[in-house]
Amino acid sequence: GQKALVALALIFAIQRCDPAPFYLFDELDQALDSTYRAAVAALIQRQANSDENPTQFVCSTFRPELVAVANRCYGISHQNKVSNIHVLSKKDALHFIANLMNEEEAVGEVTSLATTKASRPESGASRSSRKRKAAVKSDEALEEEVAA
Repeated sequence: GQKALVALALIFAIQRCDPAPFYLFDELDQALDSTYRAAVAALIQRQANSDENPTQFVCSTFRPELVAVANRCYGISHQNKVSNIHVLSKKDALHFIANLMNEEEAVGEVTSLATTKASRPESGASRSSRKRKAAVKSDEALEEEVAA
């Protein structure tokens, strides 16, 4: 996170001395904690709304802090090897990100649970029972995906 913060500080310093009309950032906030993400979002908002040198920022993110200060939000979907762009309300974009973060937390919990259980020996019967349950859950998740 510190390297990303230093790089952003350099970019914003250059921007103030020799401004460009727009900047394109791909997940610039990915390595930052929430406090720094909020500070970067506030700085982007201030630079974008500057009276002297207003600048356009195009940012991709999966975090709520940048979405909260955005003027426009877009979602990109990918189906059958085709990408589509959708205009999203700020509320919909924040809802999408909240769902994504909840999924990440659930995966992290399952991973830590699996790591804990992997350190303990278990019988072959309980292992095969768990595999069957996982397969059933996977089939149900696939059916829900297809239905959606």
